[in-house]
This record gives sequence, C-alpha cells and structure tokens, in this order.
Amino acid sequence: GQLTVTDHARSPVWVERSLRRRLDILDVPFDDAHEAARAMGGSLNDLFVAAVAGGAGAYHRRRGLPVDDLRMAMPVSVRQDRTAAGNAFVPTRVLIPVGDMDPRERFAAVHDVLGRVKGGRTTQALGAVAGLANLLPTSLTARLTRQQVQAVDFATSNVRAAPFPLFIAGARIEGTYALGPIVGTAFNTTMMSYDGSLQIGLHSDAVAVSDPGELRDDIALAFEELIGSGL
Repeated sequence: GQLTVTDHARSPVWVERSLRRRLDILDVPFDDAHEAARAMGGSLNDLFVAAVAGGAGAYHRRRGLPVDDLRMAMPVSVRQDRTAAGNAFVPTRVLIPVGDMDPRERFAAVHDVLGRVKGGRTTQALGAVAGLANLLPTSLTARLTRQQVQAVDFATSNVRAAPFPLFIAGARIEGTYALGPIVGTAFNTTMMSYDGSLQIGLHSDAVAVSDPGELRDDIALAFEELIGSGL
C-alpha cells in the first residue's frame, strides 16, 4: 500500500537529483477547462493531472524511452467536517498512466485512478498515521521520508485562489504562480485558479529535467488536446 512503497521511481529519464531549480509558468482558460472536464464526466483536477501525465509521457517518448506509467505524489484532503477551520491533507502516491493514448481515454483513466485514491481506506489510514509521525524521532521521520520520496517521479497540487482580481497597494495582481515543493522528485506542478485563469507553476529540478521548457510545452499541448476533446 501507500504506507510503505518500496518500488523505485519509474522514469528512466528523470533519474538524477540536484539543488538546482527552475520555474516555468503556464496559463489555461478556466472556463474552457472546467467545461471540458465536466463534459467528460470528471473534475478540473482530473483534467489537470491528465494534462501533466500527457506531457510527461510525450517528454519520454520523444527521447525514445516510453513508459506506461509514472508515480505521482499528490496531497489529498481528508477533512470530513466542512465547518471546521483549516485544512487536513495527507500525501498520497499513485501510479498515473502516461502512455500514448487518446485524450478522452487518458482523462477517463486518470479520473478512475484519482477516484479510487480519494475514496480508498488507505488514504484515511494515512491521515491517522500522519498524526503519529509527530511522535517519532526527527531522524527516523527524515529517513522514512527520504525512502518514500525515492519512489516518486513527480508531484502535483491544486490550489484555489481568488476568482476575482486582487490588488496590493492599489496595484492589480496579474498572476499567482505557485512554487510547489519538489522534495526529491523531478518536478512539482501546482495549479492555482485565479481570476478566470488556471495559472500553473512548473517547479523543476534543473538536473533531473534537462529541458523544462520542453516539458512545459508538452503539458500545454496536452491541455489543449484535452480541452479540444471535451468541448
């Protein structure tokens, strides 16, 4: 199960790690993405993860090293009391299909995988275990974290921002692009919905991902194909 993944990360391309970082950004129209996801029977997050998966798969195929799936880390909410203040998230790790397939087929596959993760007993168990982690010695917690992160290829996160323009000292905020934590993975793609746009930050390990601009373009194309399939 997810509590102790012993498998290694799946990518034959993103094998090295470093402390060098790079941020690339991407904008996607919120309304088009939301409408397409709904038309295909899923959520905006399903569309987001399917686009990242599609881009990641294309990046590997171009290098002559295709893979069927990659392991993704993603925080999942386990808060059951909607009236409670604050958030309750646990980290999950899941194999996401990245092979060459029709955009609708990929969307359906991702929707199915994420649905099982969010509704599974393992996710609820992880919520309980996360609380116990605070009782463990720091050295043990750090070692366990390093071991588990070695099994992950990339991370994603979906965060809501304001659906209307924000201002600082009278100046309009043009964009909010997240710098999501990499934590030993090849990259973190975090999506924030702000003022009618999905604003995505692709935070990558510059050694693991040798051409992050290319990966960004692959993800952008995957978004276009998914939205075109749904509209």
